[in-house]
Amino acid sequence: MHTDLPLELWYVSAVVLSGIIVLLLASILLFRRNRLANQHRRQRVITIWKPLLQQCVQETLNSLPSLTRRDHVIFLYLWNEHYESVRDAMIAPLIHVAQQVGTPHLAKELLHSHQLSQRILAVVTLGRLQDQSAWSPISSLVTHHNSFLAFNAAQALLRIDPNAALPLLLPVLGRRTDWSPLKIVSMLQTAGRDLASKVLAQAAIDGDPDIGPRLIRYLPVTKSQRGLPILRQFLRDASPSSNMVAACLFVFGECRDPADLPVVRHHLTHEAWYVRVQAATALGKLGTVEDEDRLIGLFNDNQWWVRYRAGEALVSLESMTEEKLMHLQESLISPDAHEILAPILAKFRARRSPIALRP
Repeated sequence: MHTDLPLELWYVSAVVLSGIIVLLLASILLFRRNRLANQHRRQRVITIWKPLLQQCVQETLNSLPSLTRRDHVIFLYLWNEHYESVRDAMIAPLIHVAQQVGTPHLAKELLHSHQLSQRILAVVTLGRLQDQSAWSPISSLVTHHNSFLAFNAAQALLRIDPNAALPLLLPVLGRRTDWSPLKIVSMLQTAGRDLASKVLAQAAIDGDPDIGPRLIRYLPVTKSQRGLPILRQFLRDASPSSNMVAACLFVFGECRDPADLPVVRHHLTHEAWYVRVQAATALGKLGTVEDEDRLIGLFNDNQWWVRYRAGEALVSLESMTEEKLMHLQESLISPDAHEILAPILAKFRARRSPIALRP
């Protein structure tokens, strides 16, 4: 009895192992079969619909083929790919075709899919369709933990209604540290430069003081100065934090409006050293010959960064010449000032050399 037990176990193990191998082979075959079927289905949808999508931007299509649910998902990928390749004038016919085949209904169903890729596909599609009825479910995704899904939801809202979307999104921008500045730029460009600049500035001064400086620093990427009057009024009437002041000075320097020159000069003596840094940097972009002495005075600042930025700003002034810098170098007494000016003078000479100026 005892001698036969190991042999029985061996037979049982062999049978179980054989069954596992058969199941694995069957799974592999089934997977390959499904993959080939999906490839065939995808190719069939592309063959039918790609010419139709190209044709619909040139003429009105009276009848369209029907789509099963699986085929319709493939159609959504194809439709979005085609949407990205056409000019603005051709978008309306594409939207009309999608509405004819029932795309809005399917896209709303896919918003609740367990597959992340399908949820993102649905969000992007509904945004490009400018479907107002999808506003509520899409807006709930802006705070989703998945960065990519949340960003596409934000961009979809901007496509549907930029005026309503910006006030909703701007407080979120400062909290989404997982969104890169490049993503923020592309999102704001969807809304339009002037509108984005104005609402961005207002949200920065009205919202969370910890988020405000970050929002303000995005203003230059909108390439619009509509937000500048809001910042000027804010600095005049409020008692902003040093971080907010530094952010405003950064924007003034980037936008280079001469109207901001008095404000920039005023903050050269601010108690916070990083505010003085931004003021000196902005003065290098806005300043005139009258500001040379102001920047030279910062060479004796107790903070190295202030001295360094003041030196960079000085040589950035259009009025500055090599002769002035050489005379200044001879007249300086402070070792700290000499330490700043020497390398900056060398850079100035390199930029003005005939080799550097050669086209």
